[in-house]
Amino acid sequence: MYLQKLDVHGLRNLKQIQLSLSPGANLLYGSNGSGKTSVLEALYLLGRGRSFRTRTLSPVINHDADNCTVFGLLHKEGKEIPLGVSRSRQGDFLFKVDGEPVTSASSLAEAMPLLILNSDSFHLLDGGPQFRRQFVDWGVFHVEHNYRNTWQRFRRALKQRNSLLRRDRIDEALLGVWDAEFVSLAEQINHYREQYLADLMPRISEVLSELSPLEGFEFKHYAGWDNTKNLSDVLLADRQRDLQGKTTHHGPHRADLRVRFNKQPANDLLSRGQIKVLVTAMQVAQGYLYHEKTGCQCLYLLDDLPSELDIEHRRKVGGLLYRLGAQAFITGVVREDLRSSWPEEDKTIRMFHVEHGRIAQE
Repeated sequence: MYLQKLDVHGLRNLKQIQLSLSPGANLLYGSNGSGKTSVLEALYLLGRGRSFRTRTLSPVINHDADNCTVFGLLHKEGKEIPLGVSRSRQGDFLFKVDGEPVTSASSLAEAMPLLILNSDSFHLLDGGPQFRRQFVDWGVFHVEHNYRNTWQRFRRALKQRNSLLRRDRIDEALLGVWDAEFVSLAEQINHYREQYLADLMPRISEVLSELSPLEGFEFKHYAGWDNTKNLSDVLLADRQRDLQGKTTHHGPHRADLRVRFNKQPANDLLSRGQIKVLVTAMQVAQGYLYHEKTGCQCLYLLDDLPSELDIEHRRKVGGLLYRLGAQAFITGVVREDLRSSWPEEDKTIRMFHVEHGRIAQE
């Protein structure tokens, strides 16, 4: 799977652009502020329906425009599939997959899975548990077809349970109904996550061994409760605490992936450079497992790679993605730094110079 064409209108400082893309490496270079990251943002908008740089869409839309539109032509399993996203300042949106309107961003993500590696990615280790849950759930969503529905049902059960906890008087019978639903769905979600992680951990070790001689890593999944105990019993023991806090303190919404190095929290022992290598290995490994499970590729967006990794590690990452056959979009300031990050034998590379929002293919 790869993106053949990309058209962008009204997004940040980008002029109207129409790009014909390589199925392999697409390298974008130019000075800071030229618009390189905005191209990645357009790709992310096409695959996720939102920006990775801001929670609100207003800054994403060019100040002279009322909306921004991104169109892409995806080559997937021998078919050409058009994708389109339009977002307005008023919050209106239109998502289309293969010419048909879709109502959720998850449909875009399903059509064009992508992974991003940028300065924010390193929150995977030094940030809160929500970053690691998102990491795990990206993989489960893309390889387990029932996961999206199960997660949506769980979120509904969690919302209903929390709503009951906020009432002055608890309806015990109704709470019992939602507790039963909550527990059933929580156990399914935990099963999906643990099954996925059992497959992912060896891939991370394999990729990491190619990037670094570091050894002694351990990944332990915390379910969101002590899963040596029955979750129904945990909820019962939590009852007073939940009532006082008016929220549910245990469940898969509190899960975490705990990463240890030499039996200590990895973030406490590793240098900034080592953290970058580990997080990169974790992201690349997800692409390998996704390909293994589905036979398809995901897209990689690597923002300002030369400033995140040294030349040795850049070349190793480029080699891994090249052997995987993944489509990659890589940005940097210096042309030679980017070109040296990708194997010389790849003759399909496309180089783009970005300047003042304009993009020229070399």
